[in-house]
Amino acid sequence: MWLLFALAAAIIWGINYAASGRVIERGMSPISLFFLDLLFGLLVIGALMAATGRAGKLTDELRGLGGEVLWLGVAMAASTSAGLLIFFAIGEKNATVASLIEISYPLFVAFFAWLLYRESQLNWSVVIGGAMILGGVFVVWSGNR
Repeated sequence: MWLLFALAAAIIWGINYAASGRVIERGMSPISLFFLDLLFGLLVIGALMAATGRAGKLTDELRGLGGEVLWLGVAMAASTSAGLLIFFAIGEKNATVASLIEISYPLFVAFFAWLLYRESQLNWSVVIGGAMILGGVFVVWSGNR
């Protein structure tokens, strides 16, 4: 199922970036768009949590993190910052180019997993794929300076 979820997310992100690019082109600021995205997400996920009974378990889940709750704060700050920054990038250039540069994030996932947790998921296919991503970022950047 993980592959299906990942592909569905990629497709939906494509829809999101294309639609967001259009909205920003038509005059909405990246900050306003991101605020509305977060507000919509709060309502939808809040309703989903209530409908599935997860809302009542949230306090227990937070307590269960113990000292690791710091990582929750880091994840929330990073997610919010990255979401806002990609909308700024889309506004400054366009959704296609911004997303083609952003697609380098798996390299940073691997780097920070190693730096913060000493985890390494490197094998030959990951290294070759990472090199191809870097090459693609260079090509996109070179053609759009």
